[in-house]
Amino acid sequence: MKVFLDIDGVMVHANPHRTVELEDDGFYRFSYKAISAINSIENAEIILSTSHRHRFTIHNWEKIFEKRGIHFISISISIIETENSHKISRREEIEKWIEFKHYNVNEITIIDDDKSLNSFPKHLKDRVVLTSPYRGLDNDNDNEIKKILEKGAC
Repeated sequence: MKVFLDIDGVMVHANPHRTVELEDDGFYRFSYKAISAINSIENAEIILSTSHRHRFTIHNWEKIFEKRGIHFISISISIIETENSHKISRREEIEKWIEFKHYNVNEITIIDDDKSLNSFPKHLKDRVVLTSPYRGLDNDNDNEIKKILEKGAC
């Protein structure tokens, strides 16, 4: 399963009225609920679609995720690599990457809080778990993730 993953509003809340805690490595502390949700996805390739994706090397991202309790027995990490990504929306970025890599839509899950994803074509919108930026990925999203994973198993 290829999981397009955002950080702000997904792995951490994006509530401007609350402080985001940092780990001793200087990056955000992920919520336990988000960690649990990601760990529930077997054989996942995490494809970072976050605006933070170019801050670290893949090796450093692996360390960050591992330190926060993401199990790498069945998970790998990559990033969307697009030029001039600041000029296009998250939706366009993900859609172009899916086309470029020739991904099967049944092998995709997109976890993000970006409302532009609502304008995806139906076959992709059905693969989106849209989180509340004020809470991030939490128990309310578990059923959505399970339904997408079940569709992918067909």
